Amino acid sequence: MFENYNLEDLKPELLDINTCDLTNDFVAISVEVDENGLCYHSGLVICYEEELSYFHYTAKDVVLEKLDIPLIEKAIFLKQLNCIHHLEVESFLGHCEKLIEIGVSPVYGFIFNDSYYDSTTKESFLVNTQHDITTCVGFCIKVIRGFLYNHDEYLKLSDWDISTLQGTNQGLINYFNHEINNYSILHEVTIAQLISIDELKRITPTELLGSGYFINLPILKASIDAILDRLISDIIAIRTVA
Repeated sequence: MFENYNLEDLKPELLDINTCDLTNDFVAISVEVDENGLCYHSGLVICYEEELSYFHYTAKDVVLEKLDIPLIEKAIFLKQLNCIHHLEVESFLGHCEKLIEIGVSPVYGFIFNDSYYDSTTKESFLVNTQHDITTCVGFCIKVIRGFLYNHDEYLKLSDWDISTLQGTNQGLINYFNHEINNYSILHEVTIAQLISIDELKRITPTELLGSGYFINLPILKASIDAILDRLISDIIAIRTVA
């Protein structure tokens, strides 16, 4: 891991999807950014044979869609992943396509645990948990980990705890409560069976984007925190100019 990442190197690696080079295959963490520079949604963008595919969880549905450049209706920034080599991009796209075929269908919630998506088995794509409760960020983490060699942990999830939920938009909290209550009724399980306090936490889209600057796994929260302020400043600067 880069213990002391050169902050001057952040901006060149932060790509606007409308201007990125499509001649080289890559997998990138993506964020949708509002007019004020706030990152509000995470996804994965796959560039393969000069075509862009966008794999993400909308909080209702899992979507794999083609993107035509330039995008007019939304701003998307990218950070290419170091842990997926350009020769593995075709396989990673296949991994995402299989998950769509299998029918990955999470329920929205601020639950982060050791679970991931294994697209190689038809019996159960969900590993290490019975209930698929996650956010757009958690979805990306599960997809990435499910592809990595030996399913290595991508982020050190234990570095985040319940305190990271402080300041979360109340609308998102209300939606989480609504979804988890409906799920518990539908599947006849208690809330206590679905939620463990040590798994209740939030990782933001900006933090996930920041993880793309590091190589050694698992990536620590402290490492991301060290570059976060500069990354946010760069996003705001680029977005407001755009």
